[in-house]
Amino acid sequence: MTAKRILIGACILTCAALVGLFLTFYERYTEERDLGFGPEARRNPFLAAEQYLADIGLLPRQADNISVLQGLSPNTTLYISSSSQVYNSTKAEALINWVEQGGHAIVVAYTGDFDSDAERGENRDWLLEELDVSIEEGHGHFELEETLEQLLGEDAVLTPEQSPADAMREHNRQIDERESEADAKTEPEEEEKPRNPSVDPEDLVTLPTDNGDEIQLYLNASHLLYHPAFDDSNITDGPVFYAKVWRDDTAVPFMQFERGSGVITLLTDATLWQSRRIGHFDHAYFLQLLAGGDEFVFLTRPRFDSLPQLARQYGAEFFIAGALALLAWLLLHGRRFGPLQPAPEVTRRSLLEHISACGHYYWQDDQCEALLRGYRGELLRRLAATDLSATQKHNLCDKLSASTGLDERVLVATLWGKPPSTEESFTEHMRNLQRIEAVL
Repeated sequence: MTAKRILIGACILTCAALVGLFLTFYERYTEERDLGFGPEARRNPFLAAEQYLADIGLLPRQADNISVLQGLSPNTTLYISSSSQVYNSTKAEALINWVEQGGHAIVVAYTGDFDSDAERGENRDWLLEELDVSIEEGHGHFELEETLEQLLGEDAVLTPEQSPADAMREHNRQIDERESEADAKTEPEEEEKPRNPSVDPEDLVTLPTDNGDEIQLYLNASHLLYHPAFDDSNITDGPVFYAKVWRDDTAVPFMQFERGSGVITLLTDATLWQSRRIGHFDHAYFLQLLAGGDEFVFLTRPRFDSLPQLARQYGAEFFIAGALALLAWLLLHGRRFGPLQPAPEVTRRSLLEHISACGHYYWQDDQCEALLRGYRGELLRRLAATDLSATQKHNLCDKLSASTGLDERVLVATLWGKPPSTEESFTEHMRNLQRIEAVL
């Protein structure tokens, strides 16, 4: 047995021993962590309500404009998250006509922040005007309590004397104590958190049901609804049902109107059925009681993702597309065939260089013979020597020799000789023709 086989066998035995030890001492551990709402729940605050209605047999869906009324059947429940979405008298009249045919509209009255009554009057609420309903200030402690509960959790117990900073410090101290107690125990006991927030029973609204039971609601009473029928019993088109938070209130957070065969339910609490509050008290059951028919439409304002959310959602695609575009650009500008060409000259050449370059081009292109033939024919025409005998040519050469100083043989070769075959002879012929032309 060689040393190599011994080494391989030892490695196999070691791996088998490690696997056996892992399987012997391995213990599965499961831990649940609450990471909060997912992306879909953050985009749709009524996701829990939609799932609840779907479980009880209804067909929930979303809409973002009051024009959805044109396609709704009377056997439908329409939830309008803000009465400001009924933005003119025509839409308010259309909504009431649809309710009179048998529809059920659940409308949250718009209680936006206005600096003065004049500003509130400029922003008219057409639906509330049709129902002769006005908005009044209510109890202002709900918002602080709800915000702290959202931050600290449902098990936070808040007192009116505590400031938000004191409540946060107290909550952190309780968390540290629970963690210390859990570390001291060998088997920590799981404590079930209460489903409902800790509120004063006087702040709860109790409503009767058809089967004789009662339901409890925790409504935001920072703004309340008022109708003149509360003080005048002679008004016949007032609300048929309403509920007060406290007995001495002159306005209510919830009321219902009958119009024709349908019902209009008015609320001042826009978060009652949102995902973070629908599980409190009997809010979900209250929604089930109000929902009738086969379809439930949530008419909410359009919600768009913020820039950081879009960046997280499409960041990978953006960088991949950018990397591919950069790679394509590098491939486009990085490819070449053959050696690099010299850089072109940017300076202009002189006139003599231009003439020299043209002459070399004509010579290489065999065009100099035609140039010489045309120049020679023009001189012979001017000398009237196109058709001369030998004696006449001799006499003409004598005259030209006397005036130009050229030899007679040179004159004969220039005027009637063969075309030159070299650059030097061509240049000499052209110079002689120019001397002859100069004496004419």
